[in-house]
Order: sequence, then C-alpha cells, then structure tokens
Amino acid sequence: MQNHKAFPENGLYMAGWCILALAAFLILIKNIFFPGFLVLEHMRPCLLYSLTGFFCPGCGGTRSVVALVHGHFLVCAVDYPLMAYSVVMYLWFMVSQTVERISRGKISIGMKWHNYYILIAVIILAAHFVGKNIFYIVTGMQPFLS
Repeated sequence: MQNHKAFPENGLYMAGWCILALAAFLILIKNIFFPGFLVLEHMRPCLLYSLTGFFCPGCGGTRSVVALVHGHFLVCAVDYPLMAYSVVMYLWFMVSQTVERISRGKISIGMKWHNYYILIAVIILAAHFVGKNIFYIVTGMQPFLS
C-alpha cells in the first residue's frame, strides 16, 4: 500500500480529474441553461482599483479564464500569466502521470511535485502585478488584451 505522504502526486492526480470534471460540468451547465450570459458584463469593479487606481494582483484573472475557455491562449497568458502557468503545469502533470499510470511505470515520465512550483507561481504573480501597474502608469492604457 502506498504512503500518501510519500506520494503527493496520487492526491494531486485525483484532484486534477475532479477539477477537470467540475470545469466540464460548469461549462456544460452554462451553455445549456445560460447560453447568452456573459461573465465579464456582470463583474463588479475591482475594489483596490476603485480605491487606489492600481490593479490588484488578481486583476485580469477572470478575463484570462474567459479567454482560455474560448481558446485564446495568448490573451489568457497576457491578461493573467499565472493562469497560463497553471494550465501548462496542470496539462503537463496530468498527461505525464496518465502515461506513467497506463504504462504501469514502464514509461516513467510522471511529473513529481516540488515546492518551487509554488515559488515560481508567486514570482509570476508579483511580476505581473508590478508590470501591469507600471504599464498603466506609463501609458495610461489598460494592461489587458480582452
């Protein structure tokens, strides 16, 4: 029997399938019951932006998800790079783990968990937060493609 503390990939793999199923379910429900609903038209303005004029670290996240669902990966990556990083890491993890599991370890390419993945995510988040605010201050233009 495998020790789950020694193999965090098992829990992450199961969570990955749950996330995929939930996302597919939500997209299906949205398309069946709310086909004309546009998420971005119903969003409230960012509180930090409303109070300070600066974009918060999360600004662009919803735009990025909408762009991703519509297949616009470049827009997704520009609007919120953390989403693009997360999608690439998710796909890499799920495909590599699936290949390793289907081959029963004969093709040992399963991505393993490392704590520095979180550090990379924090660096991307911080860099985007600073970059989009500097871009806005310098140019006066919204730092989003969508």
